[in-house]
This record gives sequence, C-alpha cells and structure tokens, in this order.
Amino acid sequence: MIARITKNEIRYLRSLSIKKFRNGEQKFVLEGLRAVEEAFLASAEIEYIVIEKSRVEEISAILDSTLKKRIPVKVISAVEMKQISSTVHSQGILALVRMKKYSIEDIVETEKGFLIALDAVSDPGNIGTIIRTADWFGAVGILLSDGCVDVHNEKVLRSTVGSIFHIPVVENVSLPNAFKTLRDNGYKIIALAGDGEQSIFEVKFGEKNVLVLGSEARGINQEVRQSCDSIFKIPKFGKAESLNVSIACGIGCAMMRM
Repeated sequence: MIARITKNEIRYLRSLSIKKFRNGEQKFVLEGLRAVEEAFLASAEIEYIVIEKSRVEEISAILDSTLKKRIPVKVISAVEMKQISSTVHSQGILALVRMKKYSIEDIVETEKGFLIALDAVSDPGNIGTIIRTADWFGAVGILLSDGCVDVHNEKVLRSTVGSIFHIPVVENVSLPNAFKTLRDNGYKIIALAGDGEQSIFEVKFGEKNVLVLGSEARGINQEVRQSCDSIFKIPKFGKAESLNVSIACGIGCAMMRM
C-alpha cells in the first residue's frame, strides 16, 4: 500500500527526535538505505517506510520488499523530507520502527562470550561506534548505565550502520547490581582504565567476560570500579593525552578474541 504522507504524520515523525516522545511512544525514526535494509533482515517491527518521491525508482528493490511484507509506504517530497531528516544529505528513505527492549536476563545465560559495559559514556558517535565494533567482534550484548546517551538517538543509530539490530543493548543499568548477577553466571568483570596495573596485552582471558569502559573525561566511577574483578590498561607508547573510548573498546574486543 502506497500513500501520500500527511502533515500529521510529518509532525509525528519530527516529534520523535525528542527523547521523551520516543520513550513515550516506544518508537524511533531510522534513516538511510543500509540501516533500513538491516532492519528488514533482522525482522524489526517496522510500522511504515517513508520514501522521497524522486527516489522511488532508485530504491525500488527495498520498495518491492516492503510491499511484499505488506508494510505501508508513504511518499514524501524532498522539502518535507528535510523537515524530518537529521542529516544534511538525506538518502531519501526512513522508517518508523518500534523499539525492542532487552533486560539482563535476555543475555546472561550464554555458555561463553563477552559483554561490553559502558559507564556514563555520553557521546552518541562513541556509543554508536562501540555498538558496531561489538557487533563485529561478536559480543553477546551491551550494558549502558544511567548517564549514557539514549541508544535511539539519531546520531547513535547512524553510527551503528544497522548493528543496532544485531546485538542486544540494555539501557539504564545499575552496573554494580548487574555485575553481581553476571558474576553468579560465571562472568569475570574486567575494567579498562589508564591507571590499571597490568597491560591488557599480558592477560589471558577466560570464556565469559565483561569489558567495562568509562568516558574519556571522567573514566569509570568509583562504585563501578570497586565492583570489578580486575582493572587493566592499554599501555601508552606515544604522547597522546588519552585514547578514544571506542578505540579502546576495539582493542579490548580484539584481545578477548585472541
């Protein structure tokens, strides 16, 4: 079913750029061809697709898939798309998607693998890149404490390049409480910090681990730090003041896969 988008629908989609409205509706706007394709592949709950009128032929493949799945399609003008899109150069396609919420119980009982736990990481680009990196290395889930940016923030979603649909992300987690549950299920809680006593390159990891990272500005807060089993560092060889948290996460993930 293809129809012209209404003014009320445009207003509604624009309102979802605000966190409280997203959370109230439990829906978010997903932009970009690749991201929408990943949502299809992951069988995400898509309410409808919005396609810029001038690009219908250009993205006909996904349009065909949408119609086969009986997902409504709304046609929009380029001017109207700019009113909704959070990007300077829109790809001419977006989707209204229902949120999928996860809990610790959804990911805790895996036989082996690792989780990423983030303490008050507020930069959306870093969160999105960490989700994508964790997906690449096959992490079984990600825990976000209070103080982390909303995972359905437009910049986060864009940075994940579709990985948001591949890996469970649990938000608003009390990390010390979560670590107790995870420890009871055989996980070792390992933090990365600049003042760690041992290099992560010297560590032999077990089969079930949680990698804990904090923000570049503040690091890991004291309560979370005290609830970790070990604190390691990535040794510094040059003169840079700090290491970006998403890069540190990639190094940690790679080490746990060696």
